[in-house]
Amino acid sequence: MFAKVLIATDLSPASAIVAERAGEIPGLREVILFHAMTSPGPLPTDEPLRRMEDLVRQQGIAVEVVIAESDGRPAPERILEAASGIGADLIAMGIRDQGLLRNIFSGNVAAAVLRDARVHVLVIPRSGGSRPLFAHLLVPTDLAALAPEVRSILEEPAVDATAVLLHVVEPERAGTEEEAAGRLSDLQGTLLPAGREIRGMIRTGSPARTICAVADEAGSSAVVIPRLGRRDAAGGAPLGSVTTGVVGCVKPPVLVLAVPIHLRIETRELRSMEFPLAEDIWIDYHQLKSDSTTDRIFGVFADEILVSVARCRRHPDGYEVDGVFTPARFRGRGYARRAMDALVEACQHDTLYMHSVLNLVDFYATYGFMSIPESELPLTIKERFAFALGEMEGANVQPMRRAAIRFRR
Repeated sequence: MFAKVLIATDLSPASAIVAERAGEIPGLREVILFHAMTSPGPLPTDEPLRRMEDLVRQQGIAVEVVIAESDGRPAPERILEAASGIGADLIAMGIRDQGLLRNIFSGNVAAAVLRDARVHVLVIPRSGGSRPLFAHLLVPTDLAALAPEVRSILEEPAVDATAVLLHVVEPERAGTEEEAAGRLSDLQGTLLPAGREIRGMIRTGSPARTICAVADEAGSSAVVIPRLGRRDAAGGAPLGSVTTGVVGCVKPPVLVLAVPIHLRIETRELRSMEFPLAEDIWIDYHQLKSDSTTDRIFGVFADEILVSVARCRRHPDGYEVDGVFTPARFRGRGYARRAMDALVEACQHDTLYMHSVLNLVDFYATYGFMSIPESELPLTIKERFAFALGEMEGANVQPMRRAAIRFRR
């Protein structure tokens, strides 16, 4: 599955470790040894590169050496560009110490490549052990259907090989271990391993720390983990929170798979029993509270995770739109617009009022909301901002109104 691999090297002994172990990468047929120079000057001596080239060729693998002169851009950017240009299936890097990945936003080249890559990435620490890379795998799972790339690795013909499918139950979900074990067993039953012994494992704890602890405990030769879990896929982070934690603490080599995740997006009105979900969203938004007797709340779910909400509240003298909020990690995906679409569609036959923050006036104008003076707000809605003493702009808000669309006969 990794026919063409770009090995990024800084010519250090640590980066040469990948060349030594290239033959352990499944399906490998061609290697590009890529060195990005970081400053102008003469080309480096070819001795380290030639030594790595010989190591790869001795394993029966075709190899090409590419030296890219400095052009002022960061090395990670040029490595990623090169991988894309040659159609690499995998970027492989050797590092001195896995601790270099603890801060994924550091200036470390391997960390930056791992963070921003859109292809699979294999990182091998110099102290990562001598056993075959894919002999004893640890494969964390969120119990979703296994991606084809994961299945391919687990079903690759192997002798005396093992794998642990690990699901970590977070402390707040303690008590669901039995259900998780059943789902994990079902998932394991879908695999057709060719010689590899696969067993399931359920643990409770912090996902990243538990994965790293199990990797030590099980003597794993490598950890195979996707860039994003389903929980993180709903947001815009380039690397999931669990994967970020794992690459920072795990000791054996780690294979980070860039597997596509197709989220099921659902926009609908929340049932009253679901209102606590909205309150969880609002913790970072004035800690709003819901009221089932006055509120209609509309939410956007990404694979059953609530990612954005909007509320229409009935006051004695009018309807107010507020609580339109998307947590930072889920922004940039158009979720707030989906929530507002649902609210306006459901509540369009009533006149709607709101206090818009100034930088969102144009956004709400696309839904037919028009700026109005404070004096035109219904009394009970106006009283919500009585503290502003009529200085709406000073409070960073603009009163707005959307006229009702009456039923036509």
